[in-house]
Amino acid sequence: MPEERKTEKPVAIDDCWNRIGVWGKMTDRCPKLAEVIHCRNCPTYSLTGRRLLDRPVPDDYRREWTSVLARAAAVKEANIHSAFVFRTGGEWLALPARLIQEIVDMHIIHSLPHRSNAILRGIVNIRGKLELCFSIGALLNIERFKKNREEKNYISPERLIVAGREDERIVFPVTEVLGTFRYAEGTLQKLPVTVSGSRAAFTKGILSLPDIDVGLLDDHALFKTLMRNLS
Repeated sequence: MPEERKTEKPVAIDDCWNRIGVWGKMTDRCPKLAEVIHCRNCPTYSLTGRRLLDRPVPDDYRREWTSVLARAAAVKEANIHSAFVFRTGGEWLALPARLIQEIVDMHIIHSLPHRSNAILRGIVNIRGKLELCFSIGALLNIERFKKNREEKNYISPERLIVAGREDERIVFPVTEVLGTFRYAEGTLQKLPVTVSGSRAAFTKGILSLPDIDVGLLDDHALFKTLMRNLS
């Protein structure tokens, strides 16, 4: 026969503080109040609190917390990344936001004698320092076009973006800057089968933002190829 479990008797509590103490409404007050001033200073109040803490755990309370602690740990949210979104020509693109060092107004791009080409545009003066300027649009075979200054639906004017990876720095012009957006790692979508060539080679996946799809660029492949144009 299995041993019958004994049922613990509830702890008897005399809550005198609610009757004749500071929280009570009775006319007759506890004679100890003149000495202790407040029930919290009374040994009876402290001893009763200790008895409540030391009393046996009720079965229903134990079952409830056993169930809570036995639950599988909630899956933590996937790693969150930040992407800097910009437009080159008619394509919305993005790079990891940690690479973006500065956004400046459009400057004159000076060509390099016998070195400049469609990808390596030349050099540009950024705050007194000459920086190499590349065209990401040319690398991805994105058609160039100029904005119509009279149109009002552009988010921003043309800008120059200064980006850095390890000890390499590049500058590249963009048609518009949308800003920085956060995304969960698992939300990056695969490239459509219709995307091929340079765009597929330099794009890690698609970020779906409100009203637009953005190609997240592979910064490692991008920087490696741009630096190759210097040789």
